[in-house]
Amino acid sequence: MQDIYEFREKGNLTSALIIIELLRGKRKLREISTDLKITPQGASVYLKNLQKNNFVDSGNTPTPKGVAFLQQILSTISQFVENAYEDTGIISSCEAIAWDDLKKGDRVSLSMKKGMLYASRRGRSGSNGIADFNAKKGEPVRVSNIEGIINHKVGEFYVMSVDFDDLSAKGLRKLKNVIDEKKVEYVGAYGVLAYEMCNRAGIKTSIYAPVEGCIEAGAKGLTSLLVYSPEMARFFFQKLSANIHKYRINPKFVEI
Repeated sequence: MQDIYEFREKGNLTSALIIIELLRGKRKLREISTDLKITPQGASVYLKNLQKNNFVDSGNTPTPKGVAFLQQILSTISQFVENAYEDTGIISSCEAIAWDDLKKGDRVSLSMKKGMLYASRRGRSGSNGIADFNAKKGEPVRVSNIEGIINHKVGEFYVMSVDFDDLSAKGLRKLKNVIDEKKVEYVGAYGVLAYEMCNRAGIKTSIYAPVEGCIEAGAKGLTSLLVYSPEMARFFFQKLSANIHKYRINPKFVEI
């Protein structure tokens, strides 16, 4: 698949737009030039090139070759847009919890509370969108046509290494103190030793994808703590480097 910038440099994007106009039934140069905001002379030049490349016939009807060209352009643009959304984190729609009773078409404000996204009819700062359907307070709702950026502060992400020597009353007490002092809201345990230590300390923890979970929790505004053992260190740093750039969150290492 060709690069979208290559298409742009060759003027192929404008050619594709003209083919779309022709497929919509428009044949007059003035109509096409007005819609595309180019001069009639410019539209004429593009049409002649399309005919030369056998993308349209003498009657300015797109040929199968022209339609295939358009499909390639649209596929490239679609992939570019998809990658751009993924790379930048920009979204056009999302799911949220209704903070109020909402009706379809209500303009809502989006805000993050305790790691959950809420949609409210009150407030217009930050990010806004449109409720896609009716929803009672506390129910999930889809929000589309999102504009702006959510007023949101990334949470702290703490990392703690533990060893077998820490599996003692003193070690468990220190672990709980760290959680209390740092006001940790989400704990991930990476490895059997880390899980057992959290379990003995009576700490609710996640053992499935704990690295990714802690990073995402921090990205959603929660203070998270990842507990891991030396045996899991090399795997931990691999996962950390593979995921942390997505959320632009920096880990803070603490000692037990």
